[in-house]
Amino acid sequence: MMKRHNLSLRTWQKNCVSKALKVYQTGQQNFMCVAAPGAGKTRFSASLAKNLLHTEYIDFILCFAPSVSVQTSIQETFSIVLNDRFDGRLGAKGLVITYQGIQYAYQELAHVIKNYRVLIISDEIHHCASGVSSTSNQWGQLLVSLISEGSPLTLTLSGTPWRSDSTKIALQSYSGEPQELHTDFVYGLGDAVRDKVCRRPSLILLDNSSIGVQENSETYKFSSIRQAIEAEKLKYSELLTHQESLSQLMTYAHDELVRIREKYPNAAGLVVASSIEQARRISLFIISNFNESAIVVSYDQIDAHENIRDFQGSESDWIVSIGMVSEGTDIPRLQVCAYLSNVRTELYFRQVLGRILRINKNPEEPCSMIAFAEPKLIEYSERINQDLPEDSMRIKVIEEQALMKKTALNQDTQGPEKNDFAIMKTIQSSHSHSFDRLHDIASEASYSVKMAFCKDSYRTTILSL
Repeated sequence: MMKRHNLSLRTWQKNCVSKALKVYQTGQQNFMCVAAPGAGKTRFSASLAKNLLHTEYIDFILCFAPSVSVQTSIQETFSIVLNDRFDGRLGAKGLVITYQGIQYAYQELAHVIKNYRVLIISDEIHHCASGVSSTSNQWGQLLVSLISEGSPLTLTLSGTPWRSDSTKIALQSYSGEPQELHTDFVYGLGDAVRDKVCRRPSLILLDNSSIGVQENSETYKFSSIRQAIEAEKLKYSELLTHQESLSQLMTYAHDELVRIREKYPNAAGLVVASSIEQARRISLFIISNFNESAIVVSYDQIDAHENIRDFQGSESDWIVSIGMVSEGTDIPRLQVCAYLSNVRTELYFRQVLGRILRINKNPEEPCSMIAFAEPKLIEYSERINQDLPEDSMRIKVIEEQALMKKTALNQDTQGPEKNDFAIMKTIQSSHSHSFDRLHDIASEASYSVKMAFCKDSYRTTILSL
């Protein structure tokens, strides 16, 4: 006998199940549901599948996932909702595999689709492109080919229904000029926040009103990160390795986590790093300067998924990720995220934000994502802000007068004094040894500028909390 769980549906999930059943009854083969990250797309899809099974509309459920961690989450949820096995073995109600796994099981899957009434659920369908012949689009090509082997019902799900390469999404309908994606049901972030289905996010962008960049014998002054980047005197990738800036951002993220933990002691933080070396150094910085625990998970680790699962139920303070905790990973106790990724697409930015939106126990739980005020990230944050309830919108500019007081670098007598020029250099990925402070991130120059960040003039832009 399986453990009993609360299987009650949220209002949006009930409405979406009803809408999907009506759409399928009209003869439409595909149903497209767009729902905010953390809103409960998997629970909705499992409930819809259960209804179709009980009414004998389908015989089998086949789910596809973009990653192993999402695959595991889907299998667990479907097993609970269906109160049955969901492992593809004899007598199971269905199976979930990754998109990558389709190529290895194509013939077996095609046999099932040809001979049985199947519901195919494609989670995070934006990973599958349509109409593009390339190795990167293999998932989309295989999925479309597999479905053409029979006439299955299809359910496509996404929280971010577009692709960074601007190509169309597989299995979806587009119309108009410019072409617009057809959706059957949309439950956006604003809806989820209003209904207290998702946390209300704080988007905190750190900026500096006194920046000096020195090239050769000339010094350029800027009043914001945006201004310095747009003048092509500062690169975002260089900012991510600048010791003063990085330390201040991590200190702000630490302070946010401490503040949240006063009421939610099990809250944890996520750092999305730009490289494996940076992740390791940030982890050591957290441990040595904040006296907090931190683990690193990266795509090159064999046991990365196991480490993520262990972190979910642990009391560890921080998880530092490179390409692992961006989409579909369910760690509800994450309430603070430091965004230090080189990736500056709206798709990825929103996916990372989704990792801290999922409610753990209380709909009033706060969550904060901290990043630098880079032009594209400002633009994305403003658009996210527009998705949120208007009555909650507030924009503040706060002068942080003592932000550096709690940083370890301020206590380091060898660190630069206020308004001194700090050497900023990019890092080499060949290093394998450890460092105990972020100062050592600025090593091995491949491109060197001198930049002065006035420590007492960092300001914080808070968008729609």
